[in-house]
Amino acid sequence: MKRIITSATFLLSLAALGSACGPNQRILESANENQSSSEPVAVNSKAAPARSSFEQDLEAMRTADFKFIIAFRRKDGRTLDASDKELLGKTISQANRRRLSDEGRAVIVGSNFPFLTGAFDPLTERFKVEHYSKPDSGPMFSNTVPNR
Repeated sequence: MKRIITSATFLLSLAALGSACGPNQRILESANENQSSSEPVAVNSKAAPARSSFEQDLEAMRTADFKFIIAFRRKDGRTLDASDKELLGKTISQANRRRLSDEGRAVIVGSNFPFLTGAFDPLTERFKVEHYSKPDSGPMFSNTVPNR
């Protein structure tokens, strides 16, 4: 008798557990209704538009509080290749931070120290130079190597 009660209790527990762990049919049907509807989904029109990677990277340089922020892009608008990156790396090696941005079409440089006078001369032939430095950052070029 005790064995029958134990078996019955086990079977009832197993049935209760099995029904509790199953998917909620009402939620499944609701999801199917939402997928099959052809009505357009309402979008919050007051949401800010997504910023480009360049704008995000530029904002990160500003947040890092660099005095000098410069972006370099190829004049032809193409993606920077290995030789472009090598030239930029050698020429602006004193920068505190360099970030490849805009899907590989720009390098943003942040520095707290002025660059050597003429440092950008080899770059201006191949690249457009865009200045985003703080207005009160002082002269961007100096005739002496900066002391870090």
